[in-house]
Amino acid sequence: MQTVTLVRNELGPLLDRLIIQLEDDGNLTYRAHFLRIRKRLERANDDWELASPIIDLSAAAAMGFRFSGAADVLVARILTKSERLIQQLNGIHDPRH
Repeated sequence: MQTVTLVRNELGPLLDRLIIQLEDDGNLTYRAHFLRIRKRLERANDDWELASPIIDLSAAAAMGFRFSGAADVLVARILTKSERLIQQLNGIHDPRH
């Protein structure tokens, strides 16, 4: 549960900001996608349930989503933070800050 709380605390606020930005941009399809991820992240109770929303975050780039400048910055931050969290959870030390 400690892992779930860590990931939720790190990614949740960024996802919330992204969801608001996508709504402001009128990009409701992408907003719905990230809102589903946010809800699944919130409902996760263990590492297994956490894997799916993390994978879906990474898949956004592969799905060909196009974002406004502000949303693109948030997505990049979310993906970078996700990657660092995955490495941290897998015991890989990343010296970059």
